[in-house]
Order: sequence, then C-alpha cells, then structure tokens
Amino acid sequence: MERLRRVLRTALRAVDELYRVQHRLKPVGPVLFVGKARYAGPVRKFADGTQLRPGDTMGTLHFNNARISTLDADSPAALAFGFARLFRESLRTLAELARDDGPFCDVAVFQGIGWWRQGEKTGFISEPFPEGRRKRFLTRHIGLLVWAFAPRTSTAIAARPEPRISWITRTTLITRFGTAEPKDHEVTDTAAPARAG
Repeated sequence: MERLRRVLRTALRAVDELYRVQHRLKPVGPVLFVGKARYAGPVRKFADGTQLRPGDTMGTLHFNNARISTLDADSPAALAFGFARLFRESLRTLAELARDDGPFCDVAVFQGIGWWRQGEKTGFISEPFPEGRRKRFLTRHIGLLVWAFAPRTSTAIAARPEPRISWITRTTLITRFGTAEPKDHEVTDTAAPARAG
C-alpha cells in the first residue's frame, strides 16, 4: 500500500509541476502557490465592500501538496495544528505581497478550491462547490491528493474530501495577516521542498 502511495505521489508531483508552470504559480510561504486569473462569474459583493466583477483579476490559491506531505506529528490534531501554523505563515507572506507596491496589489480577491472547512476562522468565506461534472472530477482528484500526500495512511483513509470554494478579499487578508511594517515584496521558495523529476 505504501509503495502505491509513493508511486502516486511521484505522478501527482509531476502533474502539479506542469500545472504550476502552465498557470505561472509563484511559491508564497511554506505551503502556498499563488497565481492570477480572470474572474468569469457573476458580480460578487463582500462584507468589507469589495466587489468582484467579470473580467477582474483575481488571485488563485493552491496548496503545496509535496510540502504538506512532509509534516510529521503524533496525532491528527497535532498534524492539523502544524498545517494551520504553516498556512498562517503563508498568508502573512501573501499579505505583504498584496500591499500597494507588491506583485499582488492588483488583486482584489483571492480564491482557492479545496476541502478545508475551517477557513472562516482566518477570514475566508467558504461555500460548497456547485454540483456537476467538475465537482465530481474535483472530488476524485482531491481524494487522490489526500490519499497520496497525507503524512499518515490512517489520515488519508479517514479523510472524506468534498470540494469547496474559499474566498478572501485583499483588504481582509492585509487586515488580518499584514504586519505594521511592510517587508520586502519578494516571492521566495526557501520553504518549498525539492520538486520531483
């Protein structure tokens, strides 16, 4: 079973690498890759007054699955705590990069698709992914990612991923995670693991 997970991890790392290159994703902090895309949905209004209109540039958030797979802990709760710490560190880095002179200053809203349900605690708005063929594909894909990359087989088997869409506005991101003094607006890859291939 573990050998099959290793083979699948290698294949999924190759797919992740191709996706990152195609979508020009940049590593941000220890567990995020961030890109940009044109929003194609209906007008969305957020509680802080931010509006997202069709054609607007939005940020896209993607987890660094290979980095997450290296986390080690004695229990699922400790594992979740370790991930949450690294996720917040990535969000702090992103908040600095989203300031007025940073590379993501033109992004009003960031969107991520995953199965993390606790986003509201960090300022995200989370909603179920719409029913349809894409949701069925994402359910299978996320299930494979969790099974392959979960640090422990028991965690992978217990997981029941269901795709969700999470949103956070640039204003909320900077308010919650920005520091009082801006840092260098440099995207770094120091915490990312070596890529397969």
